[in-house]
Order: sequence, then structure tokens, then C-alpha cells
Amino acid sequence: MDNDYIMEQMKQENRRPVVVGIGELLWDLLPSGKTAGGAPINFVYHASRLGGEGYAITAIGDDDNGREILGELDKNNIRYLIEKLPYPTGTVRVAINGEGIPQYTITERVAWDHMSPTADAVDLAERADVICFGALAQRSQQSRETIQAILSFAPNSAYRLFDINCVSIIIIRY
Repeated sequence: MDNDYIMEQMKQENRRPVVVGIGELLWDLLPSGKTAGGAPINFVYHASRLGGEGYAITAIGDDDNGREILGELDKNNIRYLIEKLPYPTGTVRVAINGEGIPQYTITERVAWDHMSPTADAVDLAERADVICFGALAQRSQQSRETIQAILSFAPNSAYRLFDINCVSIIIIRY
């Protein structure tokens, strides 16, 4: 199927494309303050703003950061399937070096490292027109297997977008 056919079919059915982001939802701790981030969820945000029916599949901690980041999703009208787990909500400390280049310190063993393939996530994947996922959320075996399992239920016609995340990072292990 080509893009024009798919878009025409959606118009005739009067439906918006279902756009799913699977993976990291985190706080970017910038020198200017914190902001919600994570490539797959950022993609969903922009797709939603352009008229897509956007969903985030991820996990957060049962902590203040997790509750606060859910508020950000609600404020931006992003739908979500989010597990609350006994791990901290993800954070990335961003520092800007003397040349203006950002350096990222990414915390490990956070909630999205422990996602599981829920029945609701599988049901959503079966309806997806586009799924965005990335390399970062696949750093742990559990979340990698979860992402791959959910992807396996997406229709063959669904676009799969992979964020390779080519940045210089420092991993903090707790």
C-alpha cells in the first residue's frame, strides 16, 4: 500500500492516524530547569499536535517525578498506557560544555528499564499506523524484549520509526 492510498482510506473513514511511542519517558534536567522528554514520547507529542491520535507506552516510578510527568502528559493531551513501578522515574542530567555542546548523564535502573508487554499495549499496537521506538529504552533486556514483543503485534502496514540516539552519554549506575 502506498501513502496516498492509506491517507485517502483514513479520510474516508474519518479517522486520525494512531501514533504510538514506546520507550523512555523522563525528565531532562537542563541548566535552565527540568522538562519532560524522551524521543518516542516527544514524537507522539508532535504527531498529536499535527492531528494524530497519539499514545505513549512506558513506565514511571511511583514517585513525585512520576506524578509530575503524568501531569505534563495530561496538560499536553497525550494519551498513555503507563505502568507505575517500584523504580525511580527516569532522569537525564544535561550539561552544556564550553563549546555549547550538550553532554548527557542518563540514570540507569529506572522504571522504563523494566517495562512489560501489557495486554492493553498489545491491543494498541494492533491498531497502530505508526510506532516510534528507540535505542535508549532497549538498553535493558527486559524493556528491549517488551518493545520487540509489542512491535510484533503491529500491522505490517504500520510505519516503524527507530531513533538511534547518537549522542555522547554518560551512564550513572545506582
